[in-house]
Formats: sequence, structure tokens, C-alpha cells
Amino acid sequence: MKLPDTNKIVSFAMLAGLLIVIFVIYKIMAAVGIIKTGARKRSDKEKVAAVEMLRTDEYFSPAYYKNKKFLSIGSNAANLYAQQIRKAIRGIGTDEELIYATFGKLRNKCNVSEVAERYFVQYGNDLQTDLLNDLKEKEIVNLMNIINGLPNT
Repeated sequence: MKLPDTNKIVSFAMLAGLLIVIFVIYKIMAAVGIIKTGARKRSDKEKVAAVEMLRTDEYFSPAYYKNKKFLSIGSNAANLYAQQIRKAIRGIGTDEELIYATFGKLRNKCNVSEVAERYFVQYGNDLQTDLLNDLKEKEIVNLMNIINGLPNT
């Protein structure tokens, strides 16, 4: 019986070890953000799309709901929601969960416009701009997912 060549075994083991080291280094660099993986690139595209959608979303226009037939939340509820969002934005840090919960209570996309109008009337600020300035991209993705899940009217 012939024994295997030890030089070949050692060479194979060194090659396998080198590949493992390269893989570990790649994973570390991807986790730190030095290398962008396919998943990270898709996530970045989703974030950019959500920010652009929030920037251009017509539902945040205080005039959007004026000529539409929809189920209104009423001015009292719109005032309350505007206050909750303002509290979430202006507190120590941002209370993203309160923002998500508030938008989750809305019945439709026209209600976003109602709240945006009350927010502007109460605080003199544009709700859309305040959200863009205060939320991180990942949080904007979550918010836009909530808004996009609302019925149109």
C-alpha cells in the first residue's frame, strides 16, 4: 500500500486555511461596511428609494386631501396625531416607535395630508421636512412601508 505524498497534504491544508482566512476577512470587512455585499447594496437602494419617496410624496401636502372623498379622521384626531409626532421628534432623541404607531392609526393616505396640515398650522413647520431631518434612512423605510400599506382613500 502506497502512502499519500505529505507535501500534497500540507499544500492542500495550507490552501484550505488560506481560503478560510480570506473568507473571515471578507465577512469582517462586509460587517464593518468596507465591502458592500449584494444584500447591503439592495438595502442601500431601498433606503435611497424610501427617502426619495418621502421627499416627493404628495400625501404630505396639506392640500392633497382637499378635493378627495375619503374617510376623514377629523380635526381633533389630526391635531392629536400632529402633537404626538411633534413630541416624538422634539423629545430627547427621536421616538421612532411613537411615529410608527401614530401613522399606523391613520385610516388612509389622505389622513397623512390632514395630519401634515394640522402639523403646519400648529408648529409652522413642514411635517415632511421634519421627518426627513430627524429620521435615519432605515427608519424612513419603515415609515414609508406603513404609509404605503394604507388605502388610498
